[in-house]
Amino acid sequence: MRFIYPLILPLILCFDSFQATAQTDSSATRQLEEVTVNAYESRSNPLATTATVALIGRRALDRFPSTTWANAINTVPGVKMEERSPGSYRFSVRGSLIRSPFGVRNVKFYWNGIPFTDASGNTPLNTIDYNAVQGMEIIKGPGSSIYGAGTGGVVLLQSQPDNAFQNRVEQSVSFGKYGFQSRNTAVQIGDISIQYGHSEQDGYRNHSAMARDAIRFTSSSAIGEKGTLSLLGMYSDLYYQTPGGINLAQYQNDPRLARQSTPTVPGSEAQRAAIYTRLALVGANYTIQLSDNWSQSTALYLTYTDFANPFISNYEKRDENGIGGRNFWQNRSEFGNVKTKWTSGFEWQYSKSAQRNYDNLGGIPGEQQTVEDIRTSNISAFTQLEAVLLTDLTLSAGVSYNSFKYKYERFFELPYEKDQRNFDGIFVPRFAANKIIARNWAVTASYSGGFSPPTLQEVRPSAGGFRKDLNAERGMNTEIGIRRTGKRIAGEVSLYHFGLKETIVRRTNEAGSEYFINAGKTRQNGLEYTISYDIVSSPQLPVALKLWTNGTYTKYTFENFQQADVDLSGKFIPGIPRFSQTSGLDILLKYGLSAFLTYQNADAMYLNDANTVKNTPYSQWNARVSWKRNWGSHFYSELSASAEKVNAGIYSLGYDLNAFGNRYYNSAPKNNLWAGVKIGWEWQKNQK
Repeated sequence: MRFIYPLILPLILCFDSFQATAQTDSSATRQLEEVTVNAYESRSNPLATTATVALIGRRALDRFPSTTWANAINTVPGVKMEERSPGSYRFSVRGSLIRSPFGVRNVKFYWNGIPFTDASGNTPLNTIDYNAVQGMEIIKGPGSSIYGAGTGGVVLLQSQPDNAFQNRVEQSVSFGKYGFQSRNTAVQIGDISIQYGHSEQDGYRNHSAMARDAIRFTSSSAIGEKGTLSLLGMYSDLYYQTPGGINLAQYQNDPRLARQSTPTVPGSEAQRAAIYTRLALVGANYTIQLSDNWSQSTALYLTYTDFANPFISNYEKRDENGIGGRNFWQNRSEFGNVKTKWTSGFEWQYSKSAQRNYDNLGGIPGEQQTVEDIRTSNISAFTQLEAVLLTDLTLSAGVSYNSFKYKYERFFELPYEKDQRNFDGIFVPRFAANKIIARNWAVTASYSGGFSPPTLQEVRPSAGGFRKDLNAERGMNTEIGIRRTGKRIAGEVSLYHFGLKETIVRRTNEAGSEYFINAGKTRQNGLEYTISYDIVSSPQLPVALKLWTNGTYTKYTFENFQQADVDLSGKFIPGIPRFSQTSGLDILLKYGLSAFLTYQNADAMYLNDANTVKNTPYSQWNARVSWKRNWGSHFYSELSASAEKVNAGIYSLGYDLNAFGNRYYNSAPKNNLWAGVKIGWEWQKNQK
């Protein structure tokens, strides 16, 4: 019945939408013009886009405390953000976490149009302060036809000034349980914005404290009559302790425990296991209208990373430098009733990582173990043609050519070793179509490919060495969906099948050091739905009510997977629940009062490839109330309070899959509280 429910609910609401008060054509047009989808450089409205895209804007973020994006992101069907301990993020689109030891894998990130995922496939998402980003656009499914490596999806981050015609100075502070506190300062002068954020917490578990200071600068200025230059700068200093996983008996005895010492291997607290990251990024994006039909966009960036990780088995130190850019041209033309967009360009990235490993003497580097350098370079050239026929049929076809290379050198142990691994000549296509029906409905179908070479931390795991035997993942995604936009009811239902070859999965040894192998093929089938209903939305009424629900049903299995002498073909891929759903009620009242209630639940899931260990299902309630008030024409304030309650036998915000010694569990609190206050002063740009 739980599988039937997500199928029936959209049909019921869609049928009901015909009975509901009909919106006028003019109101539908105004609503579509309010939102632009930038996926695949199409800049189209949500109804006409050929991609399956989720938009996370101000409303979605306001439903939860301003501590992490995870809660808002986890309301998106098919998308999961985990935080195994404070500061330790993982981000997944449609199961891309099957190869993730930590961080972000198999998903490409861009920030204000500038590549944020580095040359080796890593994305330092945890270095960004929560308030540095005002919105996200999540493209589901492989986007390699125009965005390069990645089989999971693409995320477009935005942090442009909220209103280029408004000046403001703003200060906010927040507090919560388990020692959480944050401070945020923002200054906006026209189209220039500077934001500083500090957050820290003691953590729920032993040895799980975290602290981050980050400053972000953005600007967007007109250059001449037809050009726009956007700048992005960030510096982040992040520290967080890594408590590590514990086994079931330890969890049941005391879920707050960090990884315990054994007679042969010390624990997390004894080794002072932690992550220290300092990241500096400078980027620019220049767009120009070359003529009535042609435009060009060029983005460049530089990064520097100082990384240290005292771990159970060693003390890892990395110094990394990165450079890259993205350039594309776009032609928009009309031939009778046919409108076309032709986009062509390239993206290139290069990084050098100097890596050293030492013995870990209780958080202090000891005798040197390795000295290694890895240089990573990749380039992707792409072209895409999109045509709109008869105003309501959009066809899109694109292809990219990709080259990826690792160069490895080892200096510490003699003899000197030099090696490399190339992934060349990879062509990846995408075909898609969208048909608008009866103004408010659309049917979308797509067939897209993706590829993903092993990342830097996979070809060179934390213990050192060079795993040149790893192959790149390759996958094809077939998808069909139906969506509706409207004044009162909107929604989307998508069905997809994704087949992945040479799947990369994680393994750990007794010391906890990870390594990676190719695990044959996977078959990933899924259904996603999202429905929203504006029960009351008239601005003349004292209250606005919105009811919404999102859900995901999956069946992800290994199709051809041999582990030693054991055939695991047909087993479920661990870490992915069969069914999960989120529902919520948004209440907006007069005088700036608002309340948000969110309910989320998920089935149990397997924690290992053999499907012998499961977690327990969970349900979660989140509630947030806020009061926003303007005190005259300049001063404004906001007060907020949030609460979270979880019902679960075992609750974790991220499990260690296939963990050695059955140390799967990273426990999380089952209740939490936060409160915050914000004050600001704003004035018009042209005021004297």
